[in-house]
Formats: sequence, C-alpha cells, structure tokens
Amino acid sequence: AMKQPDREQFQKAMMDEVRTHIENKHWKIVSRDDVPSGTPVLPSVWAMRRKRRIATQEIYKWKARLNVHGGKQEYGLNYWETYSPVVTWTTVRLILVLVLLNKWVSRQVDFVLAYPQADIEVPLYMEIPRGFLSEGSRKKNCLLLEKNVYGQRQAGRVWNQYLHKGLL
Repeated sequence: AMKQPDREQFQKAMMDEVRTHIENKHWKIVSRDDVPSGTPVLPSVWAMRRKRRIATQEIYKWKARLNVHGGKQEYGLNYWETYSPVVTWTTVRLILVLVLLNKWVSRQVDFVLAYPQADIEVPLYMEIPRGFLSEGSRKKNCLLLEKNVYGQRQAGRVWNQYLHKGLL
C-alpha cells in the first residue's frame, strides 16, 4: 500500500487509527528495559484496505488497522485458550426468515474497534509501528497493551467474553 499512488490516503488512515488507540488509552509507551525478562515484544502489523462502492467499484474509504502479530505469540506464555463461538450463515438466514415471518423488529449493530473495548487478558508488549517515533526511540521503547488488540490469537475469545458479560 505504501508503494501505491494512493499512499497518502493510507497514511492518513494510519494516523487516524493510531490517534483513536491513543485517545482510548489502549496502550502506554514503556521502556524496553521495563519489559520482564523472557517476555517477547511482538511485532506490529498493518492491514490496509480500500473500501469500494459495489455498483461502481469507486474507492470511497481507505482503512488501516493496526494489529499485533499473533503468529509470534507463544502458547502458555502470552496466550492459552483461543476458542470463540461463531455463528454460521445458515443460522443468520434462519433468524432473518423468522423475523420476516413473525413480523419481529430487528436491528443491526456495528461495533467500531470492537476488540479493543475489552481489557487485555495477559500482559502483552508490542513494537511501536514504523513512522510514529524515531527509529532510536522505537528501539528503546515499546507499547504495553492495556486493551485487547486485533491480531492476538485470543482476541476473539476475549471480545466474546466481554460482549457476553455486557449483554447479561
């Protein structure tokens, strides 16, 4: 994405993403010296996406999502359980048919930055994304995650537990 002609739109989306995380206090910057011995600092990974209008394929939004590289997590060290229930499309269709047949009222809800609403399960440290501090500062500092972040192996389960508790 950073090698494409529309890189400026992605850079703006990256700034918006980081600003939202900072405003919502999803992490704090700590010295790498404060990271407990043997605790890995996980890489940060960007996921970029162009959202298009279905009919015209015109791009109307550039999205950048900051993720932790869950593939670098170690079982038993910074995650244990990953199971999270999911709904199948068959179930969704069945519910929508029941809504129509019984003239029930339905509502769709979209959670913006859903996963980071839940607290973190175990202490996780993540590298500061490139371009947000000088290289020297990035080598000396990292992020202590305080909220669940996309990309973690257990992120879906942690979010599901948070949502379930909130709904009850």
